[in-house]
Amino acid sequence: MSQLKLNNNILSGYNFPFEGNKHKATIILLPYREDTWREEAKPGLDVFYQLVSIISKYELVHLIVDPCIPKEKYNRFIMKNVKIHVIPYNDAWARDNTLIYLQKDHKNLAIDFGFNAWGGQVDGLYPDYQKDNELGKNLALEFDDDFISIKDFILEGGSIHTDGEGTLLTTEACLLSKGRNSSLSKEEIEEKLKKCLGIKKILWLPRGIYNDETNEHVDNVACFLKPGVIALASCHDEKDIQNKFYKMDLEYLNSQVDAKGRKLHIVEIETPIDLKMSKNEADGLILTDAITRPEGNRLAASYINFYQSDKFVIVPKFNHPLDENAYQILKTYYKEKDVYQLESREILLGGGNIHCVTMQIPKE
Repeated sequence: MSQLKLNNNILSGYNFPFEGNKHKATIILLPYREDTWREEAKPGLDVFYQLVSIISKYELVHLIVDPCIPKEKYNRFIMKNVKIHVIPYNDAWARDNTLIYLQKDHKNLAIDFGFNAWGGQVDGLYPDYQKDNELGKNLALEFDDDFISIKDFILEGGSIHTDGEGTLLTTEACLLSKGRNSSLSKEEIEEKLKKCLGIKKILWLPRGIYNDETNEHVDNVACFLKPGVIALASCHDEKDIQNKFYKMDLEYLNSQVDAKGRKLHIVEIETPIDLKMSKNEADGLILTDAITRPEGNRLAASYINFYQSDKFVIVPKFNHPLDENAYQILKTYYKEKDVYQLESREILLGGGNIHCVTMQIPKE
């Protein structure tokens, strides 16, 4: 396995597979940043332990540990179906700073896109992201994967979703933001996505979840449940800004068809809009040159930020009255899969959720 050079033909015939297909493994990075994960990441590590424990019942977990994390902090993660790799990184958002896998003839090819901490000098979340930007290549070498580096194009895994049949879902708020690929037009960005990911049609949602630090990643607002079916975060409080975003997205999706010409079926999942960071939670963070998360900060909560394979679905839980509604919708929809709800407020406090801290490697 080796690094391949990008040329006009090398990506021809590759497909970006649906997340809900069978996985070879899941990549997870352990949290450690004290400006993102409160109380030296102790509460966060407890949630990650539960997450790894669930996923490892079904498939291999590649658990990546930064060299600065003492072994006593990750000893409990030594379990069946978990392989630990010590590799440096800046933060634990595996969806965004690792690799995106394509397939052709049941063979994987890893793509290592550019990463600039969700906006670089414009509105990035931390100024030093060099280790994150090098992580994809380091992982591909560690896993002995064929890979291609496309570092001149900034793309996070959380900013895109695919149905595996040629349709890509994204948000204008994120991919057209000034901190990503500002030298490119929307048409040029679309052409790049199609060429690099084997995509035939792109659905551009106008907005994501309000106050999402990632410039409104699509994986927090909408995703494919299967080809032709999209789950959308809804909000029916007419006084709230998320209601405006929801209506814009719903109107857009109702006007579109997918790459195969199918009209889209929308499954709405109501999103909590009243979750805020407490004083105790804010006080548990150590301020640095990274983004600050003060007391009262509105949390960009969403049940859409779930992770799935062909066997399981892991849904965020916030100890909120809407938790049960989200669980029942997904449990009813995925009758053939084991559906879990995981209390994930600690990940939410850091700026993401379950989907944001996981990345699937497709089964070859």
